[in-house]
Amino acid sequence: MIISDTPALAALCDDLANHPFITIDTEFLRDKTYYPQLCLVQLSGPEGPAYAVDPLARNIDLGPLFK
Repeated sequence: MIISDTPALAALCDDLANHPFITIDTEFLRDKTYYPQLCLVQLSGPEGPAYAVDPLARNIDLGPLFK
């Protein structure tokens, strides 16, 4: 499932906060850039499923992810 808006990201983070651990993977775009740009965050709880967060989506706030 692809997460591309703040309310869906907040709901996912609230759900994942109830697990003993989560897995996270990040991907950065470095092509033709001086600084790497975060372009994908993948999250999952111990039993799955995996979620892809699009940090480049218009008007998404990654704040819930940092809580």
